[in-house]
Amino acid sequence: MTRRAAQHGLTLLEVMVASAILAMVATMIWVSFDQTSKMRVKLGERQEHDHLARVAMARMTRDLRSAFLSLHVNQDQRAAAVITAFKGRSGTGGAQLDFTTFTHRRLRRNTHEGDACEVGYRLADHRGNDDVRGMDLLRRESPRIDAEPDRGGVSDVLLTGVTTFEVRYFDEASEQWVDGWDTTQASGQPGRLPQRVRLTLAVEEGPQREERRYSTETALYITRPLTFGLPIY
Repeated sequence: MTRRAAQHGLTLLEVMVASAILAMVATMIWVSFDQTSKMRVKLGERQEHDHLARVAMARMTRDLRSAFLSLHVNQDQRAAAVITAFKGRSGTGGAQLDFTTFTHRRLRRNTHEGDACEVGYRLADHRGNDDVRGMDLLRRESPRIDAEPDRGGVSDVLLTGVTTFEVRYFDEASEQWVDGWDTTQASGQPGRLPQRVRLTLAVEEGPQREERRYSTETALYITRPLTFGLPIY
């Protein structure tokens, strides 16, 4: 009985082979989970960047749809001058766009603010020690419209890692897309807004510096200056 029972045991070679197979299976499982985890992190970062880019595009679209010009002036000479404008220009550092719009949100009670405000978009060098390539897309907003529609207010970072910011304007008079629009100059487009605006963003993401482009086109609802309350002759 003792001799027969001893013959049912495992030899050292069999134990070593079984251990090697077990180690190989464990390694394959660990590699699979590791790759899955890395892919999940990569997809999560891409989805986050995609979400932020789409939010930025939606914010610019919302502001542009409510852009306006007004022929109203301050009758009180003691009050500050108010100039509504739409100024878009392109350059090597990206497009810059400043205009008046009806998208201001009043967050404090009893403040002398309305829906109208000045809004501007431009690219600026990235600030910070994080490993972010590209530039920052800034959104400037001033709740008070003054004589300088492209200055003042507070600027916030809307999107980071931007490599391209392009804005084009559809001129209804010439039926062509143009790279600039200026209602403050007689040589520009005084007294009228573009019928449509096309926005393009390019963002670099990931260690491989993959570039993703986002583009949208929106119509402007108010293309002619407002004349409410003006005297009729």
